[in-house]
Amino acid sequence: MKTLIKHIALFAAILTISSFAAEKVYMAPVGTTNIHSDYGIAAMKLMKTYIEDDGRFILIEGSAQDSVTIEKQETVKNKAVAKGCSKYIIAEFTRLGESVILSFKLYSTSQDAPIWTDRLKAANPDDFDPIIQRVARNIGTREKATSDQDIYNVTENETKLPKRKKVNSYFGIGIGGMVPLSPIVEMTPGVNLFGMYDTQTLLIGLDANFWGMGTDNRYSYADIGISIHYPFGRKFIAPYIGGGLNLSSVDFNTDVTHPYTSSEYDDSVKRNRVTTKDRTDTYTYTSSGVGAYGGAGIMFNRASSIALFFEVKYFVDFYKLEEPKEYVSEDVWNDYTGGYSKKLPNKSSKLFQGFMFDLKFGYGF
Repeated sequence: MKTLIKHIALFAAILTISSFAAEKVYMAPVGTTNIHSDYGIAAMKLMKTYIEDDGRFILIEGSAQDSVTIEKQETVKNKAVAKGCSKYIIAEFTRLGESVILSFKLYSTSQDAPIWTDRLKAANPDDFDPIIQRVARNIGTREKATSDQDIYNVTENETKLPKRKKVNSYFGIGIGGMVPLSPIVEMTPGVNLFGMYDTQTLLIGLDANFWGMGTDNRYSYADIGISIHYPFGRKFIAPYIGGGLNLSSVDFNTDVTHPYTSSEYDDSVKRNRVTTKDRTDTYTYTSSGVGAYGGAGIMFNRASSIALFFEVKYFVDFYKLEEPKEYVSEDVWNDYTGGYSKKLPNKSSKLFQGFMFDLKFGYGF
């Protein structure tokens, strides 16, 4: 019982210390011009909730009984000092046409100039909530609410800007390549087609890769895969990690040398002369199956109409590629080309794996 009482007392002491650690901030009644004063009262309630959720300040709400006016800054400062606050906030909402300008200023009671200011535009009252959230999160810091890139708090006014449309689905094309580490290391370029759905907590992707489709490439690879990624933060620039599964097919091209016997008519001896020389031909080993991959990326301009993705991932396909012997006999080669044998003797058989990277351009809607 004594131990339980001690724990409760310790918990209460921690709460008390944390409450003293947060500064008290006085907020004067919101000034309103061409807009109903009830909006100012509601805004102050929201500000108190979000500021205290953030934990840096305790907001002391002003009221009509305080007899302060924002036009007379000295009266606001005196009231803040009287209520034991080290800082105070002056906010003004001004309607101009269909838009409302929301102005916020944070002052220290020890000086007359504001230590933090910001001004944002609301297209309608629905924008007040995301704006006040952003102000509460940034007030008193080096950051401005106007530059806060929280994708969960995009205002209606910001969605009118071409670079900040609130979207969550993307389709597009990318360029990149793969660098297999086995059986042979070789850079293989290609293109990517993709779709991405942003749930705001996860990124769900669908990709089709086409690497090394030219005749000069050692690898010709195609796959289709589905992936899930976890984005870090709530900003318009979002790094993420994740992985997925794919179904792929690859042609592995290697050079094989073998004896080649030919018969040509020789006029000097009036008969056919048989010659045997070494010749090098291309041997193609084809395989397919399922695989997995994991990696990281970064998304630029998240939640906007045009987004850019850069990804690097490591893949492992659950099938092996066989590297043939560099030199085989003529009989072995003839059996392969004649269809009597499906493949050549190999000197190694390894899982197909390596790195992929791509730069993708997505259109959002």
